[in-house]
Amino acid sequence: MFQILSVIVLLGAVVLSFITKPVWAWVPVAILDGFIIVQFLLVKQRYRFNQFDELSLEANFLLTKFGHYFAMPFGSKDFSASAATSQFACVIIAAICAFRGFWLGIAFAVINWVVMGFVASSLSPLSLLDKRPDLHFAHDEVVEFMNSHRQ
Repeated sequence: MFQILSVIVLLGAVVLSFITKPVWAWVPVAILDGFIIVQFLLVKQRYRFNQFDELSLEANFLLTKFGHYFAMPFGSKDFSASAATSQFACVIIAAICAFRGFWLGIAFAVINWVVMGFVASSLSPLSLLDKRPDLHFAHDEVVEFMNSHRQ
């Protein structure tokens, strides 16, 4: 649901970069990114899990690093996708800013790319699972563990 809202806001920012001074396009991007970052920090703070003896080392690693994902997977995926969408939209806005002579927009886009990339990868372990296939069993172990403790 939040992904749809972020797409609308970012499309509005792209339109703003065309019709007004390009600097104004970065205002809705900054507000959206700030909201995503605040939510990210709040969720990471709320869902901290300690080590569980019944889980393997790899499963405990995933649970401590991505506890928020296992507690609320759909929300984490949604916010991760929104952060990635922000990265993509800011590349478009930076290109428009460069075309219109606002070179500082490229710096804004680089900062956005780095920060939102970190947030997107920290919200969802899927990119980590692609890099380390050995963690797939640990992921399944944590999912089973969380499901058994929810009931």
